[in-house]
Amino acid sequence: MAYPQFLQEWKKNTSKTIQKNVVSDYKPLLGVWLIEMALMLDWHKPTRRNGWAEIFECEKFCELTFLTCNIEYDDVEDDTPRKRLSAAYCKRVLTKQLKELHEMKISPQLPLFHNMNLLTEMLGLSNANQALLMFTAALEIFAEFKDIIASRNETTTDHLLCQVLAQLTDIPEKDFLYAISKESLLTTTGLVQIDHRIVDFEHKLNLIDGLSGVLLTPHADADEMTQRFLKRASPPTLTLDNFPHLSSETAMLLLFLKNAVEKKEIGVNILFHGKPGVGKTEYVQSLAAELGLDLYEIAFSDESGDPIKGVGRLRAYNLCQQLLGGSGNTLLMFDEIEDVFPSDFGMFSMLFGGNNENSGSHTSGKAWINRTMERNPIPAIWVCNSIGNIDPAYLRRFDYSVQFPIPPHNVRRFIAKHHLDCFQPPQAWIDRIAANEEITPGQLDRAAKVARVACSGDNLRAIELVEQTLDHSGTLLGQKRLPARNIIRTTYNLEYLNTDVEIPGIIAGLKRRAHGTFCFHGVAGAGKSELARYIADEIGKPLIIRRASNILDKYVGESEKNIADMFAVARQQNAVLVLDEADSFLADRRNAQRSWEVTQVNELLTQMEAFDGIFICTTNLMEKLDPASIRRFAFKVRFDPMTPDQIWAMFRQELVRFGGGDVVDASWECQIRSLNSLTPGDFAVAARQFELWGIPATPDKFHDLLCKECEAKGAIARKIGFCARL
Repeated sequence: MAYPQFLQEWKKNTSKTIQKNVVSDYKPLLGVWLIEMALMLDWHKPTRRNGWAEIFECEKFCELTFLTCNIEYDDVEDDTPRKRLSAAYCKRVLTKQLKELHEMKISPQLPLFHNMNLLTEMLGLSNANQALLMFTAALEIFAEFKDIIASRNETTTDHLLCQVLAQLTDIPEKDFLYAISKESLLTTTGLVQIDHRIVDFEHKLNLIDGLSGVLLTPHADADEMTQRFLKRASPPTLTLDNFPHLSSETAMLLLFLKNAVEKKEIGVNILFHGKPGVGKTEYVQSLAAELGLDLYEIAFSDESGDPIKGVGRLRAYNLCQQLLGGSGNTLLMFDEIEDVFPSDFGMFSMLFGGNNENSGSHTSGKAWINRTMERNPIPAIWVCNSIGNIDPAYLRRFDYSVQFPIPPHNVRRFIAKHHLDCFQPPQAWIDRIAANEEITPGQLDRAAKVARVACSGDNLRAIELVEQTLDHSGTLLGQKRLPARNIIRTTYNLEYLNTDVEIPGIIAGLKRRAHGTFCFHGVAGAGKSELARYIADEIGKPLIIRRASNILDKYVGESEKNIADMFAVARQQNAVLVLDEADSFLADRRNAQRSWEVTQVNELLTQMEAFDGIFICTTNLMEKLDPASIRRFAFKVRFDPMTPDQIWAMFRQELVRFGGGDVVDASWECQIRSLNSLTPGDFAVAARQFELWGIPATPDKFHDLLCKECEAKGAIARKIGFCARL
């Protein structure tokens, strides 16, 4: 089984060459164990009518026990059955040899013994655990020793294993029964894996992959050996100041973790969850740096890059907790835990016995992980991308949880600049990249790498290649291309909104108390979404916009979860929450044909009532909304097409801005005022066309474009009479 980064590089140390070099140093111990097992398991009894027991014909057995192969019978009485004499004689030979082996000197400073003492010191191993680990290591390290035992085909139960170990060590059998149990230190950390089935003796015990090499490598002290097992997390490239949208969470976590470490609080577990690429791991690193804590992580891949399964990572977590238990300035990070807490508990069957048929029950698996989270001496932060498949029984065990939202626009802009400023791009380009909520820091980092390697200092080409790389990456990951913030094509001004409520008064009230539910409804392009953005900017709060594409999900229950999540994120960031296309969620329940159409409305209404912030819905189809939902909005603001005065004022402003001169000929006033059903969005359409052509605007061209927008809506020009103001 693969195991955390440590251990892998020492696998090669267990080659046969090394075994031959070291086995002679340990022969007295191995010989004692073999003779004790031979006497206990009756290996000394002949299996044929005449001759020696087979064990004396095994060259490896004789070599490890310092026996010669030419032993002769003593004189015996002729009437004694030869078989009984052979067994008795063999027993005397082995007993005599056992006494001689006990008198042989063996250095306690040999690497295996010294490292075993260091492990005992680090982990606090009991005598039985130490003996069990030593015997398992001998099976793993010394091929001759294992081969001799394998040749006997000794079918073994848990009980017989403990009897043998008790005989070899003079440690009570009951201590070994606990040492091989599912709750013991060696099995929970995975250092020793027990097959609880009835199997041959040599297959009963297995050492964690690679540990044999560690045990044969000399180490000066426990600290040096500890470094073989622990992976220190990378230093952060950001600081907590780069996560302003989590400021309230940061203040709480700094205080909580500081006191937990100082008071050595037991069982501190925090969960960070959110979509990939929102900065969870980087935040943990920044948090540890701010607190001055040493951060270690549980690896999710081995030295070869192969993934480590959930069982191995859980055992690694327990091992690291034990190794770090005496440290007073440490934090542990367990990243990508999705495979650690599956909802069906299937992995726990492997954790408690090596296979599904012979393992512990699901209940015991739950109990094990629950106890693990209650007893950990080192505070742990568990990080995952989705909690959807984690059983609530585990989620309840976390002391505190933080849902990581998609970073707000200003944070995404900083991240984009951090990765792409080396190409000296225009600020507008950075803003456009940052507008895409789907792009992750990892994608930006890789796009920058591609551009840097391919372009060799050509910044213009590098910028093009960054966009190309991000586009391909987004396609590969199935990312949406909807930006979080529209590009404003015209100058925004409240004077061009035609609403039935005084907007400045609403903004003034929200500055005094940032709370309220609003439904912005009316014709498309009238400025509903842009007003929401304007309000957020005016009162100094971040903005969160969600659309149908962000929330609706094909799986039952997921849309409701996404609705709850968007309110949780807005609450966490103290942000203005905007739900665009609200008619997709608040449709009249009387027309519902499916149950989920009702539950979505119910969930949204429930969340609205519990939300103590600013919530704005926008819709072009007010008539489709559920009556109960309409009553939930404290303010219902209708957006109508622009008045003639507004149309003429905006025409003059935008014509100048598009390069049509500083003064607009007044002769155009009557024709412009006659245009009907125009909105600020129509002016934005004309702006995009002028940008595409790259030519200055003229009054007649601008007028023609606006006329086409009116015609597209089926609007009829007003009768202007004598140019009276209508």
